[in-house]
Amino acid sequence: MKTDDLIRALAGDTVVEPRPRLRLVWLVPALATGLVLLLLTFGPRPDLGTALRDPVSAMRLVLSLSLGGFALWAALRLARPGAAVALWPLAGVAGVAVGLWVAAYVATPPEALGMAVRGKTMVGCLTTIPLLALLPTAVVLRALRQGAPTRPTLTGAVAGLAGGGFAAAIYALHCTEDSPLFYVTWYGLAILAVATVSAISAKWALRW
Repeated sequence: MKTDDLIRALAGDTVVEPRPRLRLVWLVPALATGLVLLLLTFGPRPDLGTALRDPVSAMRLVLSLSLGGFALWAALRLARPGAAVALWPLAGVAGVAVGLWVAAYVATPPEALGMAVRGKTMVGCLTTIPLLALLPTAVVLRALRQGAPTRPTLTGAVAGLAGGGFAAAIYALHCTEDSPLFYVTWYGLAILAVATVSAISAKWALRW
């Protein structure tokens, strides 16, 4: 390579790519799209205001938003090589969810446990949450490409937890299943499915 060509190549390499945080601005329209689709397709639950005033029912929304927020923060940290990442907030959300599940299990009569766990909308929950998570998870993964994650599988899994958590929060506005036996079980499985697929796809999506 001639000296002049090398200088031009180096000069052309000075373009600064947007940082992951700036790319995440697209997460807002992605979540808004999921919310609009849910409301147009299923609508909000008729007694949403009453449900949100019930602490046990409202925890569906609180846990989902907390998981999404903490996972998004952790994913951004993982996009920076060498940055220390504390995953204990995610473990804390999981611990609270397990605690609610155990408390509900103890309080529910044995003959009612099966119905409380299965609910009436198990299939809808397991399909709708992953579908709602597709767009926000893709946005998060695309934003993380602007960083330099050295642990793509872990980063992808955490990105999936973020997308799944936010999707579960949107779905919670429609869901009428108020027992932690239901929502911890099936919301949790749906979110873990999203995280698994995101972790697998991140091997290629976050390659650099």
